[in-house]
Amino acid sequence: MLQLMLCGAQDTKRVRDEFAAVVKGFGAGVWHYLSGEILYLNHANASWETNSRDTVRSADLCVFVIVERYGSVTWQTELREALSTGKPLIVLCLDETYETYRTLTRNVPLAAVEDEGRRRLIETMHEVESERQLTIVPFSYGTFGDVLRRQLSTLFKVGLRHLEMRNERMAAARMVHEPARLTRSELMTLAEVAVDETEDKIPRKHAIRALAARGATDEQLVLDLLSSMEQGVQRLTIELLPKLYTTRPADSDFLAHCIAVANRSSDVGVTRRLIPALLEIDLSAAVEAMVTLDLVESGARRRMFETLETFEQRLTDPKVVEGVRALLGRCLTAESEADWKARCRAWHERLSSKRQPDGNAPGDDPDPDEDSGPDDDRERPSS
Repeated sequence: MLQLMLCGAQDTKRVRDEFAAVVKGFGAGVWHYLSGEILYLNHANASWETNSRDTVRSADLCVFVIVERYGSVTWQTELREALSTGKPLIVLCLDETYETYRTLTRNVPLAAVEDEGRRRLIETMHEVESERQLTIVPFSYGTFGDVLRRQLSTLFKVGLRHLEMRNERMAAARMVHEPARLTRSELMTLAEVAVDETEDKIPRKHAIRALAARGATDEQLVLDLLSSMEQGVQRLTIELLPKLYTTRPADSDFLAHCIAVANRSSDVGVTRRLIPALLEIDLSAAVEAMVTLDLVESGARRRMFETLETFEQRLTDPKVVEGVRALLGRCLTAESEADWKARCRAWHERLSSKRQPDGNAPGDDPDPDEDSGPDDDRERPSS
């Protein structure tokens, strides 16, 4: 059975019967400390705080009610427990008390409020509404039942919507291994799964693979995936980047964003995966963009060389050749020579040897307007 907990000071007894009637109308049970309907253990070290925390954890919903008085266990123990455990909650406040709180906070310094109970209640309401930004719903004695019923109905609707979303995701998840059969609606659902940071990483990765197989992503979705806090999701996104990002030629701002993500990351696997992905997307644009890519990690330098090496036969543009030569130079350090580095050094030297004596890259013409010395038919001054 659904269990709803009424939380508040002793003056909540004024609305307890109405609370019970509404809750039972939903087919739920009522927990309230004034009637002893809470979870408790009586022993030498028993405490109200412990009993309250246990009850909050076991309840399905907590309804916090402010009438006129302050209850320390309610706000110092039960509210904090509900928030820390993610318990659904509603906060209701008597309209007269709420108006008094608003008036005092606007016109009277807190230190000037002499009544300690009222002062602590004002502090609590300020914490709830302003600091934690929880919604406080006013009620009057004549409308408490109706207000509570509407709030419960709203939460019930939210719960049904989440159940509907879960069912949609489960239906789409059954088709992730057959991406060609996915409908547009199912692809949209998988996109939601892919970027949902609260979702388990396994269905997120299945969704990303299906989206990549269909090329069913836009640039914003790819950027969101690249920024994921889940390492496995971010790495997979980079590996599948040539399929996820379908814009050709690649946008320079997008490439710059990818490189910025890699430079900020403490995961060396991000840079290592990004290098072949960007080069596959757009060789010339990637070579130009990767001038700002950090290559402090030896594995990244090796990956850079080995990937560029696979494109050697496709290097025809002198500007790209010069960019590759510069990247190869960055891959060479004073560290011990490895097989890949020896090949990298040899290639770098081959490209350097093909440069014109004046420093121009192959295919570059000297400036035709540049004065190269006296013409053959120019008269020499007589001696």
